Amino acid sequence: MLLVSLLLHLLIPVLYYTPFFPKREIQKPPVYRVNLVNKPVKNPQAGRPEAVAVKKKPAPKPEPKGKPKEKPKPIPPKPKAVPVKPEPEPKPVPVKPKAEPKKPAVKPKPEPKPAVTKTQESALQKRLEQLRAAQQKKAQEQERKDRLAALKAAAVAESSQVKSPIDDAPVGMVGGKGDEAGPSAIAFVQEFIQQQWSFSKYQATGSPEAEVKLVYNAEGELLHYQFLKKSGNSSFDESLTRAITKSKQLPQPLPEAMDFHIFFNLKDMLDR
Repeated sequence: MLLVSLLLHLLIPVLYYTPFFPKREIQKPPVYRVNLVNKPVKNPQAGRPEAVAVKKKPAPKPEPKGKPKEKPKPIPPKPKAVPVKPEPEPKPVPVKPKAEPKKPAVKPKPEPKPAVTKTQESALQKRLEQLRAAQQKKAQEQERKDRLAALKAAAVAESSQVKSPIDDAPVGMVGGKGDEAGPSAIAFVQEFIQQQWSFSKYQATGSPEAEVKLVYNAEGELLHYQFLKKSGNSSFDESLTRAITKSKQLPQPLPEAMDFHIFFNLKDMLDR
């Protein structure tokens, strides 16, 4: 009994501090430079994310074999005889009719305006509000398109400086096993946020790292973000918040509505 009691006393702290369901750690994907001109995909093929998609030139049409047949020369038409126009007869001089005395104009009586009922007035007001709402929605959509066009232009300018270490490499991911040409969505989002990020090297101390959850819709619009783990460096965390706020609209749409767990490491971001 003494031995059993001793074993129970040893097992109790072990069971207390040992979790039954160990926490699954999220694997950190390697950080690559990504060319934002390429659209992100869900299942990227093997390739390089910083490569540029090369448009294939259409194959030239084969020339027909043998000598081309000569077209028969057209026979010119015979000139038509020009008919002789007869001399016109003199026109009769018209006789001006006598002017009749003008009758005084009778002004029509104005018709009484129909009275507008409250129902008609309410319907008119509702219609005006609908027109205002439609115009506002149209203006917001145009503003979104203009902002998206500006983001795409900035992405093209930034990505023109990114060069792939392998010439003529296909667009994809290192170790990709899919069948779609393009970078992975998470690498695309991380690259875009890092391009909006700015941080003074004089503030860099240690190697802080933060984990952030981001939710985007299929149009590339940020719906929600949350710091799952802060770095402990307030300056670094604030710089990430500013970069994420600037990344509310991606320059390319996503394959679908997606959420991401992204690790932002200060050392990796400074070494880019």
